Amino acid sequence: MAEAMEQLWTARELARFLQYQESTITRWASMYPEKLPPRVSGLGRPRWSPETVRRWVNTTAQPQKRRSGRPRQI
Repeated sequence: MAEAMEQLWTARELARFLQYQESTITRWASMYPEKLPPRVSGLGRPRWSPETVRRWVNTTAQPQKRRSGRPRQI
């Protein structure tokens, strides 16, 4: 069981892979789980299988990151 837990990604590892902040992944996991890949169920905290995440990224259009700051006026 310990080996299986080491192979699963935490919110920090998922955030690093998807290039988001860890706080964004944590918030989305509770408020908007449909924006994230399917997670492993039955665990106390959200964990993701790396294989599932990679497959999900290849088949799902990712939401575009918004640019920070004030929008330009053209």
